[in-house]
Amino acid sequence: MIKVEHLTKKFQEKVIFEDINCTLETGKTYAIVGKSGAGKTTFLNVLSGLEQPSSGKVIITDLTVNGKNRKKLYRTFFGFIFQNFGLIDTETVKQNLELGLANQKLTRGQKSERMHAALKQVGLEKMPFNQKVYTLSGGEQQRIALARILLKTPKVIFADEPTGSLDSENSQVVLKTLLNNFDPAATIVIATHDPSVWQECDYLIKIEDKKIKIILN
Repeated sequence: MIKVEHLTKKFQEKVIFEDINCTLETGKTYAIVGKSGAGKTTFLNVLSGLEQPSSGKVIITDLTVNGKNRKKLYRTFFGFIFQNFGLIDTETVKQNLELGLANQKLTRGQKSERMHAALKQVGLEKMPFNQKVYTLSGGEQQRIALARILLKTPKVIFADEPTGSLDSENSQVVLKTLLNNFDPAATIVIATHDPSVWQECDYLIKIEDKKIKIILN
């Protein structure tokens, strides 16, 4: 569960949103929607601790999202999917996937098996482990990023325009994986302008006039 209490974000004198109070349920998918410039990415970033609020707080599983708890939350609770993929493009597919297993005590064989399974889930079962990431298409890179998050098994997934730079085919693979392949108890929060994404989510978080409204989709 994500609990938001009196959350406000300003950039100097410009108020992006103010005095937001809401609760996001465990195991549900949420799409943050609104006009361009409404603050979709900012709200996502404040929820996840990538940006600090001007006032108020975000609480996830009894931990306040702040500097003190950020490392623990990022290591064990959160998974991130970005429009620019967030991969180390000079490294191999395997080296990038291994980051998703960093805190898990597994044998080399178990790691290899898990990585192959994750690639299969995103439709890349034939992808060589030693392939350099910079040689891959944008769609393939986003699917590698998704496979890495699948390996981490996070409790909360934050996705910022995950299909924004992808063609239709890759968008569908990414969306299907996001909505169907994670733990059913995971909460997924997506900032998006893409109707094909937000139409599939359980709830919409609509940002308008510095306030939000949560709507059953």
